[in-house]
Amino acid sequence: MAASTHTENRSIVGGGLASASEAPAWQSLGPVLAAADELASFVDTDQMLRRAVEVARERIGLERVGLFLRDPRAERTLLRGTWGTGANGQTTDEHSVHHEYDADNAESLRSLQHNGALWQQLEGPLQCVEDPRRNVEFGYGWLVVTPLVSARELVGVMYNDSALSRSPVDELKQVRMAVFCSHLATLFLHRRNRFDWPVRPTTQKSPWVRSVLRALDEDPCSSGASLARELSISPGYLARSFKSEMGISLVEYRHRRLMARFFEAVERGQANLLAAALDAGFSSYTQFHRVYRRMFGKSPRDDMQARLHARAQHSDAASLTKM
Repeated sequence: MAASTHTENRSIVGGGLASASEAPAWQSLGPVLAAADELASFVDTDQMLRRAVEVARERIGLERVGLFLRDPRAERTLLRGTWGTGANGQTTDEHSVHHEYDADNAESLRSLQHNGALWQQLEGPLQCVEDPRRNVEFGYGWLVVTPLVSARELVGVMYNDSALSRSPVDELKQVRMAVFCSHLATLFLHRRNRFDWPVRPTTQKSPWVRSVLRALDEDPCSSGASLARELSISPGYLARSFKSEMGISLVEYRHRRLMARFFEAVERGQANLLAAALDAGFSSYTQFHRVYRRMFGKSPRDDMQARLHARAQHSDAASLTKM
């Protein structure tokens, strides 16, 4: 399922919190929370995301869904596809799809619950992804956008529609979806920095770039100058080739690898941020702090405290489903 970014002619309706107060909605939330707890058992994050799409259809009863996640590396609000639903109801790979939200729309989604709604309902063209080169048009219909928000951050969105059956919006299912997405956001936020975000697709990488990728996987502390010397090419040529083929700079790729090692150290139990940063390969806490704030827009300490709080809330909610 692909979400069209052309929303100029769409009407927007917010799903109200009043729906959540209905007794049938609360009685049906136990299986939804249990499904979210099931996702936490997945070691492979991409498989967890695929299962999330399947759960939305199997347990919540939605017809077609598409899960898009915000890329923290991008300066703007760039949403990258993961998994979705095709024209025949099959699960489809949508990692090649992406679109952007402007600042106002992104903030509107992030603060949706604070403004008394759980989702947005749009009217406009409906699409699905059949392969990276072709989308299938279903004509016009409704599209519900449910934000994934955790630690006061827009983590992504889940789209759903009923393009196959043309049935109306089921508010009870959308309430379940909102609860599910809240837990999914928290689960993914803790894994995001170890997630293999897609880079610019290319059929063949040059020998230099392949060598650099292998070297940085083994030692993310390797500098561009040292890598260039080992390959007997100029640092400038290596930097240009890397960015052209990978879509991001060599420095940014190094920072991503170092940050992934930092979060691995934290998950191993290293509570001291300075020690975890140095273990990961950052040269100083100042460098780590600067890179962290540029990547995530927050100081490391404030962000880690918010994530721990969100994780505790998720654990408390999951435990309630087992009582």
